[in-house]
Amino acid sequence: MKENRIRLLLLGLIAVSAIIFFALYWNGQGNQTRETAAIPPSAGGTHVSKQVEASCMGCHAVDENGKLARIEYMRKTPEGWSQTIARMERLHGLKVTDEQRKQLIQDLSNERGLSLEEAQSVQYWLAEKPSHMEDQIKNPNLQNACMTCHAGGRFMAQRRTEEEWKNLKDFHLVMFPSIYLNHRHTDWPVVADAAINYLAKQYPLENKEWENWKGKNQQVDGKWKVVGFQGTKGAYVGDSEFMSTDGKLTEKKSVRYLDQNVSLQSTGNVEMYSGYALRMQYEQAGKKLRGTFNVGRDGKTITGDWSDASNPGITGEETYYKVQTEKPEIIHMEPRAIQRGQTQDLTLYGMNVKQLTAQDLKLPAGVSLKNMFVLSDDQVKISLAVDDAALTGASIIGTEKAIVHPKLVVYDRIDYIKVTPPYAVARVGGAELMHKVSTQFVAYAYSSGKDGKQGTDDDIELMPVTAEWALAPYPEGEKDEDLHYIGSIDSKTGLFTPAAEGVNKERPFTQENVGSVSVIAKYRYGGNTLTGKTHLVVTVPDYNNVIN
Repeated sequence: MKENRIRLLLLGLIAVSAIIFFALYWNGQGNQTRETAAIPPSAGGTHVSKQVEASCMGCHAVDENGKLARIEYMRKTPEGWSQTIARMERLHGLKVTDEQRKQLIQDLSNERGLSLEEAQSVQYWLAEKPSHMEDQIKNPNLQNACMTCHAGGRFMAQRRTEEEWKNLKDFHLVMFPSIYLNHRHTDWPVVADAAINYLAKQYPLENKEWENWKGKNQQVDGKWKVVGFQGTKGAYVGDSEFMSTDGKLTEKKSVRYLDQNVSLQSTGNVEMYSGYALRMQYEQAGKKLRGTFNVGRDGKTITGDWSDASNPGITGEETYYKVQTEKPEIIHMEPRAIQRGQTQDLTLYGMNVKQLTAQDLKLPAGVSLKNMFVLSDDQVKISLAVDDAALTGASIIGTEKAIVHPKLVVYDRIDYIKVTPPYAVARVGGAELMHKVSTQFVAYAYSSGKDGKQGTDDDIELMPVTAEWALAPYPEGEKDEDLHYIGSIDSKTGLFTPAAEGVNKERPFTQENVGSVSVIAKYRYGGNTLTGKTHLVVTVPDYNNVIN
């Protein structure tokens, strides 16, 4: 025990000494160098960009390999580089203007970014999608050394050399010396070493997709068709146009919600990073929206997410399709699932649909087209007859003559409903500077598939359904005190809005408006009521110290 105390004391003294050393250095001579913009060009060519050299070479020297120390040994997303620059400003005295900061993020992302495939794997992280559940990372060292504080997206959104991954351990010990004590249940340095070895192999600096792509840029100017989905409001379709003027990219978009027949227009500024990553700032109906999108490899699609800046829990998912005039192209169908033994009307949305004929669609066995009525060049109604023996499941119905992106689903019956997100986190706010983070709950209908068993691999997701929503104590049988303080759920749409942050004097023991409840969805089908349930935690604001 005495040896452990001495070891902890020595580690603490080393960490404090390092912090004092860095503080004295950065606030002394290093700060003078960092503010000097007139840095001579490097002998071996420009390192990343002129702006990076001017802003970073006061501290990051060119090493024996002819590379800019630290910077040229890692790759990050635009968000990752923005956080790095913010840390340099906050802790190390970096002085840059807004325009210089913007240029730094642009240059670093273009030269030291991620490939499309790497970025797509952490889209949820970049878009800050609320209540998203990451795929389980089974490496125990990552779980114990990294994920006790970070989500997996934190390290999955960057690439480094082995040496740079190792530098993270020293960085944490210097910047967060309490990390050793916080992980006293394990030997954190040893576990961290094992985690770093895994990260170096799993997320190395070199990547063929990035090397083959770097320096290229997708061209998005022109007109696009849009299809999206917003929980609590449903599907929508629309039109978008990107325009470049004096080197600046802007977008105008108009969408129509199908269930509500409500149209919304938005305009915004667009930044492109790494040649494919689009970051948008919208104005829509008096609200500011933030968009995080990626252009596909073929340049014909754009996919991503948007969120409400004043309430990050209000979100939507969208896909853009480049407008073409060659053949019919269907981007959405409503409804997307049809039942055996019935004749159902479907509306198809897309482009060039006046050219669409019955022979252009390849319908599954047991499904026949009864009639087709063109409403416009981007909308057509069809009537499908489905016999009792039709094959169930999802089918591709497009052909060489017509592109159909959504699959047609045939089902026998609705067996159960499932509520998403399966585990939700909302955050109080709105009283001071912190925004509320609401949660959009959606109920999806499912068929149990051929085996008739719920929750097996052959289950078929059918469509979102209109349910009745309510809150209940969690766990069952507990007191319902939380229900009176945490906020409310719209019984028709499933939108949960949390209460205000801060101490509530009316609540016993002056607690905040936080708590844990069950969210219940009820859907009436065929004379029965199907029930779905999920868990909601309402907690404190996410106090992030964000500069940019």
